[in-house]
Amino acid sequence: MQSIFKKIQINSIILDDENPRLAFAKIEKGIKRWTEESLSQEIKESISFGNLLNSIKENGVMDPIWVHDLGNKKYRVIEGNMRVTSLKELVKNKAKISTGVDYSVVNAHIVDKNTSKIDIEVQKAVLQTGKNPWGAFNEASHIYELFWRQKSSISDIANMLGKSTTYVSNEIDNFKFYKEFIGFAKQKKIPIDPNKYSFFKDASGNVRIKMFNSKSSRQQYFELIIPNKYGITRLPNVSLKNGLRVFAKFVEDEKILKVFLKNQKTTVDEAYFDFLEKNSMAKKPWLKKIPTITRGLQKLTNKEKQKLFTDREVNQHLKQLRIELNKFFK
Repeated sequence: MQSIFKKIQINSIILDDENPRLAFAKIEKGIKRWTEESLSQEIKESISFGNLLNSIKENGVMDPIWVHDLGNKKYRVIEGNMRVTSLKELVKNKAKISTGVDYSVVNAHIVDKNTSKIDIEVQKAVLQTGKNPWGAFNEASHIYELFWRQKSSISDIANMLGKSTTYVSNEIDNFKFYKEFIGFAKQKKIPIDPNKYSFFKDASGNVRIKMFNSKSSRQQYFELIIPNKYGITRLPNVSLKNGLRVFAKFVEDEKILKVFLKNQKTTVDEAYFDFLEKNSMAKKPWLKKIPTITRGLQKLTNKEKQKLFTDREVNQHLKQLRIELNKFFK
């Protein structure tokens, strides 16, 4: 993206009210659009704001910001909301200026005012390289916005962000389901948490098929990731023991799943144990390979069979297999 580089006045800069880093706060507070004042306050409440403010107070802004030229000597931030807010705060409080530092101006890459909205949104993602990552939730929010608000196709988004179309498509669905979950959590008066997004992003294919295909099944899933009436969160985590990965191992078993969903005191581990007791194939994973071996043997040509007979190692394994099968059927 082409830009020019120069110093601009800090009071000529408008904050980016569509910054992906602020997506969760916007949803949490039910804000359709930030005002400059409310956005500035939200940024100042960030954990890292104080450290950045002190650094800029001492050394100025080391990393130039990116802005979009709006015309009439006004600019909107593309990347650098917190730096701009820090400078404005220092100017407002008439902070004592360090040697060689001027809080009223900042170095900026200025993008032409005719640049399209979609190009600016893509540039936001590009500029994250080498910086604090947005995080899974914010990245998904950005993709969702590109698809629904900017009307970009899945293939275009994938090309622009360097992602696969499958990844982009899943993220759009994941964020849609998470937004549905937020509404559900608010009705239940449960605090919402962006970390819960991982229960959608990291859900395996069989969980998605079983639990995401209808509104009623999604609500059953939502119930599992928030505390129930007994104060128990049935799926307390994604990857650790008694979490989503264990749930994925038995979710396709209709009877086990039905009992698990109905009995709110049953843990994931207990349901999985019942599944193992019922399903010998799950207890002995190697049994699942038998159909594959059988089909493979059935498809062998005479020439291939002859070749196997001449392979001493394979021949020995087949003889051992025959001996064990004879024992098994006796």
